[in-house]
Amino acid sequence: MKCYSLEPYLRRFFYWYGGFVHKHRWIMFLVPLLISPLLGTGLLWLNDYRVDDPAYVFTPRDARWKRELGTFARLWPLEENKFLPGKSFETKRFVHVLCKAKDGGNILRPAILDEIKLLNSFIMENITIPTYDGKFNLTYQDLCLSYDWVCGANEHIEMLRQMAQLGKVIDLTYPKGGNKDTPAYLGTVLGDIKLNRSDSTVEEAHITQLFYFLKQEPATVRQYSTDFEYSVEKFILHGFESDLITLSFAHYQSLQNAERFVPNLVISFSSLCVYCVMCAFSLNRHSRCGINWVRSKPYTACAGLFNTILSLCSSFGTMLWFGVPYNVITTIIPFLIIAIGIDDMFIMNACWDQTDRGLPTRIRMAEMMSNAGVAVSITNITDIFAFLIGCATELPGIELFCLYAFASVLFCYIFQLTFFAGFMAIMGVVEQEERHCLFLYKIAPSDDDETKKPHINVVYGQNGTANQKIRSEPVYDKPNTEDPGFVQTIYIQDYTSNNASEKLPNLSGNLAVAKAKIAPMAPSLPSKRKVAKQQFTPSQNFTHRFFSHCFGPLLLNNGVRAIVVISYMFYIVIAVIGSMQFREGLEPSHLVTANHYIARYFENMKLFWKMGPQLHVAILNPPNLTDPVQREQLMALVRSFENTEYTMGREGTVFFFLEYLNYLDQLNAELENTDRIWNQKLLSWLKYTGASNQWETDIVFNKESKEFEAYRFQVAMKNIVEPNQHKLAARLLRGIADSQPFNVEIYHEAFPFADQYLIILPSTYRNGKNIGFAVDLSAHIVYAFVTAHGNTKERVIGALEHLGWPIFQGASSTIVGISVLYSVDAYIILTFFKTIWLTMVLGLLHGLVFIPVMLSFIPMSFFHISTPDNR
Repeated sequence: MKCYSLEPYLRRFFYWYGGFVHKHRWIMFLVPLLISPLLGTGLLWLNDYRVDDPAYVFTPRDARWKRELGTFARLWPLEENKFLPGKSFETKRFVHVLCKAKDGGNILRPAILDEIKLLNSFIMENITIPTYDGKFNLTYQDLCLSYDWVCGANEHIEMLRQMAQLGKVIDLTYPKGGNKDTPAYLGTVLGDIKLNRSDSTVEEAHITQLFYFLKQEPATVRQYSTDFEYSVEKFILHGFESDLITLSFAHYQSLQNAERFVPNLVISFSSLCVYCVMCAFSLNRHSRCGINWVRSKPYTACAGLFNTILSLCSSFGTMLWFGVPYNVITTIIPFLIIAIGIDDMFIMNACWDQTDRGLPTRIRMAEMMSNAGVAVSITNITDIFAFLIGCATELPGIELFCLYAFASVLFCYIFQLTFFAGFMAIMGVVEQEERHCLFLYKIAPSDDDETKKPHINVVYGQNGTANQKIRSEPVYDKPNTEDPGFVQTIYIQDYTSNNASEKLPNLSGNLAVAKAKIAPMAPSLPSKRKVAKQQFTPSQNFTHRFFSHCFGPLLLNNGVRAIVVISYMFYIVIAVIGSMQFREGLEPSHLVTANHYIARYFENMKLFWKMGPQLHVAILNPPNLTDPVQREQLMALVRSFENTEYTMGREGTVFFFLEYLNYLDQLNAELENTDRIWNQKLLSWLKYTGASNQWETDIVFNKESKEFEAYRFQVAMKNIVEPNQHKLAARLLRGIADSQPFNVEIYHEAFPFADQYLIILPSTYRNGKNIGFAVDLSAHIVYAFVTAHGNTKERVIGALEHLGWPIFQGASSTIVGISVLYSVDAYIILTFFKTIWLTMVLGLLHGLVFIPVMLSFIPMSFFHISTPDNR
C-alpha cells in the first residue's frame, strides 16, 4: 500500500528556503532586529495591564463565588459609617494581626493581654500618615471604617482583660458568647481554644486576632489607607519588639506584592551563555588539544540565546499592544522559551556540522535547512498548537499563561527561521572563507582542517532527489585496486534529475578531482547511480563516534534491551502509582516565598479555620412567618446547615429569628399565627434589643411595604483547614442551599479557592497536552530514525549518531538554565523547577534510551518506509 507523507514536501521547501536564506542572509538577520524593538514598545503598558488579584487569576472565570459575592455586595453594600467587622466582603484596605504568646501558652493571661492592649493602642494612636500637603498627620482614627462615627477598637481584648469582673454578665461560651439578646461571636477572635467540658466556656486560647479596617473611597483616601497598611507592616517587621508575644500579619496588598517569582533570570541566562558557548567550540580532530578556530561557532551560540530575547520582547510587547492582561505567573515563560530556543539551536548546529564542508555555503545551508527545518517545525508547531488549545480553560491565570506562551513560541519559531538562520548563513560564509570565529581575520588552514579536502557526498538517491546523508564526512576505505575482481560503487549526490549543473555550481574542481581518482577504478558511470557497494567509515567527530560505536551498539545489545524494557515497565508502574497520589489544592502560604511574612500568617490562620469561621446564609425570598408551615421550613433550613461535618451546630448560629424565639420563650408568649407576633412585635424587638446594630446589618427591608426583602444569618464552621476540605465543604453546603424551598445564597471567604479546587483536576487533565517539552526530544529522535537508512537497528544507530549529542545538549542546557530556581525558597517555584527538571530528564531518557530500544523491536515493514535497496 502506498503511503503519503508531508515530510518530503517539507524537506524540499526547506531545501529551497535554505538557499533563499543564504541569498538574503543580511535581510533575514537585520529585519527581526528592527521589528522586535518596535513590537517591544508594548512593554510600556506592562503596569497598566498587570492583574495581580489572586481571586481573578487563580479562580474560574464563571466561578459560582462571584455570583454569591455579588449577591451579598448588592444587598449589604459596604457603608463607611455603618460598618461591623465580619458583615462585609468588600473591604479592600485592612490589616489583620495575629497574636500568640512567645512561650506558646495561653494568651488569656493578664500579662499577655496587657501586652496585646499596648500593641493595639500603639497601632491605633501612634502610627501616622502625613497628608500630601504636609499639614496633617492621619491616624487610624481618621482612616477607619466606623459605626456611627466610632472606630472599632478590638473591644474583645478589653473584654478578655476584664473577664474576671465581666464574667458575671458576659457568657464566654464558645463560639457564641454574650447575653441572651446580645450575642458576641468569639470564633473569629479566639483560636486554638480549650473548653470546659461541663459548660463549653473558654478556659484557654492560644491565638487572638486584631482587626483594622480602613476607608477605601475616594482614591486619595484609599492611597492614605494603603500608606497606613505599609506603615503598620514596617512597624511590625522592623520596630516591634516584645518578650511576651509574637506577631504575624497580613494586609490587602500583602499577597499581591509578595515576591512570588524572584528567580534571577540574569544568572540563569549567563550560565546558559557560558554553557552554550563552551559547546560551540570544536576541537581539532588529530590534535590532543587545540580549538579549531574556523569551525567553532561561539557567535552562533550567542545568537541562538539572543534569539530567545527577541522572541520574548516581541511576544510580550505584541500581547500588551492587543491589551492582553499580564500576570506575574507569566514570568516563568522565559525559562520555557529559552529551553525551546536552545534546543532548536543545537539541532540546527548539529545539522550544519553534518553537511559536507567541501560544499559551498549555499548548498550547506540548503541541506541543513532540509533536515533541521523539518525537525524544528515538528516541535515548535506542536508546542504552538498545544498552548493555543490550552487557552480554552476556566482559569484566567492559565489562559493568560498559555496566550503569552503561544505568542512566545510562535515568535521563537519565526525568528529561528529568519534571524538565527540568517546569522548561520553569515557565519557559514565566515567558515568558508576560513576566518577566525571570534576576530574574523583570515587564518591559514591547519593540517587538521579537512575543508580543503575533496569529498563525495555519499547518499542514497531516488530519481535524482537528494536525501539525508547517513554519515557526515565519509572517509573511504582504501580500495584494493590490484584485485582484478575489484569493482567500486559510489553514490554521487544529485539535486535534480535534469539540471544538476545548476544545482551544484562551483563544484567542478571537486568533481574533477573525484573523477580523476575514480577513473582508474570505474572507467564510466552508467545512467543508474548504483554500480556496486561503497564501504565507508563513520564520522570522526568524537560525539558521533561515541553514539555510533559505543552507546548505540551497547544499547541494542540484547541483554541491555531486556534490561531497558524491564526498567520501562517498572517506570510505568511507578508513574501510574504516583498519578494516583494526586492531592488537589494549593496552600495559600505556598503562593509566596517561605520567608515572606504572610506565609506565617497563613499557617497561623489554620488555627481559626479548624474551628470558628462563619458561613453566611442569605434568604432572598423570606417566608411568611405567620404561616407555621413556612416557619417550620425556615427552621428546617437552619438545621440543615447546622448539622453537617463542616458546621458546629446550634451553638454557633447567629440568627435574629432564633434570638427572637428565645425572647418569646422567656416571656412564655404563645406562638400565635398572627401579624402582631410575627411582624409588629418582631420589628419592635429588632429596634430595641441590645444587638439591634447587628440585626440592622443582617436585614434588608422593602422600602415601600417595610416588609422583609431579604435577611441573612451566620453558621459557625469547622474542619476547613486543608484545601480539599474547603472544596468538599463548599460542594456540600451549596448542595444544601440549592435543595431549599427558598432562594438561598451562601458565601465564605474561602469559596474563591474552593472553586479553584473544584475544577483544578479536570483542568489539569485537559491541559496535560500542553506540556510539549518532553515530546520535543522524542520527536527529534523519531524523525531522525524515519529519515535514516538501513534496517531497523542501523536506523536507530544512525539516529543516535546524528541527534544523540544535540538532544543531550538541549536537555542539559535547560537543566543548567533552571538550576538557579532551586535557590528560591518558594513552593511554586520549586514545584516548577522539579517539574521541568523531571520533564527534561525523563524526556532525555525517552529520546536516548526508551524510544530507540522500542523502535529496534519494530520491523521495517511496519513503518512503510522505503529501504535503500528499493530506492
